[in-house]
Amino acid sequence: MKNYLVAVFLCLISIFALPARPQTSSTDLVMAAHWDDSTAIQGTVTLGQLNASGPDTVIATKTLFNGHTNVYEPLGASTMYNITLLTTTNTQLVKFPITTAMISPGNLQRAEIDLVFRKADNSLKSAEIKVAMAF
Repeated sequence: MKNYLVAVFLCLISIFALPARPQTSSTDLVMAAHWDDSTAIQGTVTLGQLNASGPDTVIATKTLFNGHTNVYEPLGASTMYNITLLTTTNTQLVKFPITTAMISPGNLQRAEIDLVFRKADNSLKSAEIKVAMAF
């Protein structure tokens, strides 16, 4: 009888147990962009999904406010994206790919990149990437 109750108890725990960390449906994607003199870059950031043929599918376009922007987006598994930063004069400062190929997008809570550009020639001076995952 004792073994039976232990087995029933273990079955109930396995059926009704909550997951340790629920997966998120969206990821907080954050960008900060500044010049090397610490002034904020004004412009837009576009998140586009790469296509096998043709232009990227634009998922979101956000305006930088004081050099910062963010968007909450659900990311697809094993998907390639392009991030494009344009100034208010439509000068492309940077375009770079990101992928979810090696991670579970549901575990990715936040991805942030802080960019610093040289004001003299618009070149990239530094980039700092931070990622927060839940397992």
